[in-house]
Amino acid sequence: MTRRPGEPPAPAGHGRWPRRLGALALAALTALAGWAPPAGAQWRPPRARPVAVPVNLLALDERLLLSVDDGEHGQELWILDAPDRPPHLLADIRPGALGSHPSQPVRFGRQACFAANDGVSGFELWCTDGTAGGTRRVADIRPGPDDSVPSALTPLAERLLFVADDGRHGFELWTSDGTEGGTRLLKDLNPGAAGSNPRELVRVGDRVFFVADDGRHGAELWVTDGTPAGTRAVRDLRPGPVGAMPARLTAVDSQLFFVADDGRHGPELWVSDGTARGTRLVRDILPGAAGSRPTSLAAWNKRLYFAADDGRHGIELWTSNGTAAGTRLVRDLHPGPGHGLPAHLTAAAGGLFFAASDGAGPVQLWRSDGSAAGTRLVPQPMAPAQARAALAARQAPGEDAPRQTVPGGEVPNRLTADGSRLLYAALDAEYGYELWTADGSAAGARLLADLAPGPADSYPHQFTRVGPRLYFAADDAQGLTTLWCEEPDGRIQAVPLPNRSR
Repeated sequence: MTRRPGEPPAPAGHGRWPRRLGALALAALTALAGWAPPAGAQWRPPRARPVAVPVNLLALDERLLLSVDDGEHGQELWILDAPDRPPHLLADIRPGALGSHPSQPVRFGRQACFAANDGVSGFELWCTDGTAGGTRRVADIRPGPDDSVPSALTPLAERLLFVADDGRHGFELWTSDGTEGGTRLLKDLNPGAAGSNPRELVRVGDRVFFVADDGRHGAELWVTDGTPAGTRAVRDLRPGPVGAMPARLTAVDSQLFFVADDGRHGPELWVSDGTARGTRLVRDILPGAAGSRPTSLAAWNKRLYFAADDGRHGIELWTSNGTAAGTRLVRDLHPGPGHGLPAHLTAAAGGLFFAASDGAGPVQLWRSDGSAAGTRLVPQPMAPAQARAALAARQAPGEDAPRQTVPGGEVPNRLTADGSRLLYAALDAEYGYELWTADGSAAGARLLADLAPGPADSYPHQFTRVGPRLYFAADDAQGLTTLWCEEPDGRIQAVPLPNRSR
């Protein structure tokens, strides 16, 4: 059962230590530094390794695909047809207790493709249509037991692009139509065993941008249309073997924004339309070699939003339309040289949500409409000062100083857009790290459910919508990570999982 806001809390101290340090960290601190919990603190003793932890959640039509270790088959691919019934094993790819460890699943047409190890071919590319008979290895890219380690799976039209190592060319870009005969090396960008190590694949329209090193120009920006002839370097931003090291590739409509260092301006914001001429520095926000180091790039309302440091305002919220004139500071959240540190930028519910601090309180949830006046804290049930006073009043004699938490959601993370609302995890003095929601209305944010009752934490994550239902992973009252489902009527319940211990 979950505890709704307003219901009586669990006994004080319930789940306080293990939810934040973990048994291993606790043991390490005790052994290495002579550290011990303060008098009166409670913690959960170490227990048998939990299994059946749901990972790699993916919607496959009206069903949920997930990886689970049931204690017998190892981590394998399972599928859930309905939330009132346990998921069933889809395919025992690697018979025995080791499991095939399916990873990085993506939708590819009516299928899901992923990397897995059957114990014979190593980690290779697999696909499934949601049936046991339709779950198959696509190709043994690196023949024999060695791994080709497919990664960065990215659909492009009727083909799937990914990075793999066939044992001869190093890590290079590959393409597949989902069949063995249609799976091939796209282009050998850096001939030889070293490979070009493609990474950060991002689709923009009918092309995919990525970063690769051809062995002569260093790591630079590349683009492909899925054909060998259409796979090329966009521009050598930093001539020579060092490379500009493009990173944080982010699509905004037909443009690609990214961060790069051309050797003169330091890490700054760049934009590209896929041509050499159309790839340029947007604005030198912090002149000099240090650069403004943009982070947390996110698209909203046909603009890019990001965090950057101009040397005067600290790390704050910025926005750009791809031009120097259209690149500006949105708001100095922490006035002066202090840092607001906006992070987890997420477009949802008609606005841009993010976590930041104004310097007067802890990190909290903010919302922006793109203007300085429209960038403000999301209303909270209690002000930070009141929260700290309320928490201090509950401090028992002899206890260490209480957590400086804010009822209403401190340190928000896992921000995820879900229809007309935002879902996220946040820390609360009474409820711990739990599931919260905001919709941009004047009512502000609210606790959706206390999944691990009392101050214990559930750490909700992997929010995945399957039709009218929302699935996610979170810890239960026993501290075991399980699968949860939010029904269309708002009820949240745990989904039965296979055996949880060996």
